[in-house]
Amino acid sequence: MARFSLCGLAARCTMFHSPCRHGADTAVMSAPEYDGAMPKITKRFVDGLDVEQAGRIIRDDELSGFAVRRNADGSRTYLLEYRAGRGRGFPTRRISIGRHGALTPDEARRHAKQILARVAAGEDPATDRASKRREPTVKDVLLTALEQHWKPKRRPSTAKVFSELINRTLIPEFGTVRLSELTRAEIRAWHARQSHRPRAANHELAVLRKALSLAVADELIAINPARGIPLHPEGSRDRVPDDSEIRAIWKELSSPGLRIQAATLIKLLIVTGCRVGELQATRWADIDLKAGLLSLRSESTKAGARHVHLSSPAVALLTDLPRRSTFVFCNDVGNESIAKAVVRRTWEKVRIKAGAPDLRLHDLRHGFSTRGAGLGANALILRDALGHKTLAMTGRYVSRQNAPLQLLSQKIGDEIRELLSDMCAEVIAPPTS
Repeated sequence: MARFSLCGLAARCTMFHSPCRHGADTAVMSAPEYDGAMPKITKRFVDGLDVEQAGRIIRDDELSGFAVRRNADGSRTYLLEYRAGRGRGFPTRRISIGRHGALTPDEARRHAKQILARVAAGEDPATDRASKRREPTVKDVLLTALEQHWKPKRRPSTAKVFSELINRTLIPEFGTVRLSELTRAEIRAWHARQSHRPRAANHELAVLRKALSLAVADELIAINPARGIPLHPEGSRDRVPDDSEIRAIWKELSSPGLRIQAATLIKLLIVTGCRVGELQATRWADIDLKAGLLSLRSESTKAGARHVHLSSPAVALLTDLPRRSTFVFCNDVGNESIAKAVVRRTWEKVRIKAGAPDLRLHDLRHGFSTRGAGLGANALILRDALGHKTLAMTGRYVSRQNAPLQLLSQKIGDEIRELLSDMCAEVIAPPTS
């Protein structure tokens, strides 16, 4: 069958400058001149599509529905058209197979045949693909959980921590994954690679699991793929600064060259047992120096608002601190609280110079607690002093103290000895020095 009017035998010479051996000039033959006739889509044909064919869909003469389109930007896209069902009453769909260059015509043709096989099996690939594009990603789910659940219902400090780890770790790792494509194996493999940072990885996994649980509740997915993944063993850290380390740290904090705001904050951690975030958010209106009382706000604490009784060293530190802002510990400009990064950089310098490079800021709080337990404070008193929710955490510090237990045991033994002084004297006699 003739493909155009000039010469029926010149059909294969349409896309390059050379005279046909039958005398027809094929130099400018292009897709519009086919007048509805369909060529076989080959690499030579696709490469020859020029700007005049931009936007036009040219269908293949061998595989029904297979086509190519030259785009306005000069790229070429392979397409497939099919009817979503048997009979003319069903709509016609068009689906993109891929770009020319990334795919050859033969590869695109094979993909088209695979799609047609799915259509023959009753599927509708174009609709499935459109639904997939509308499906939320893991990033969407994480940010929705943050904005609609954690920010309105959690303390600002908690929501801030969640936001940091979501943007720092979870979105870069899983953000672009469609929700239905996220698998337990993928999450488990990522978590297993984080064995060098077990506590942080467990925390991140917990946040991901909670966000996906909300997605299950919203019926976006049927099951939570983050459930059932074993946590890394963290091990309890029991690092308490000794007296010599406290002296060395205090000396370095008093040296010139450090930011007075950061240095004073760290000193107060030592003498109050507060958390960094609690002091960071403290305002001068929260402090009564005459009464020696610091009132911590609920939004900056883990167990709600509470009062911290200030010792004379703490009052002296606060009395000497310049007042440049409503915040006790302010930034250089003076209108915001000091950044945590500033405090941590100061601490890095101090702990290295003090010879305690493995000591964390939070260990100063442990030191306060352990010292209090050593002086005889019971768990209830320490719980209130530290702002713990339960006695379980406080009990760790009390259990470290052997001297009070030994003293108590000795006192009980002395009383029993007195009680039984007229009996078995040879057994319960006090030891001789």
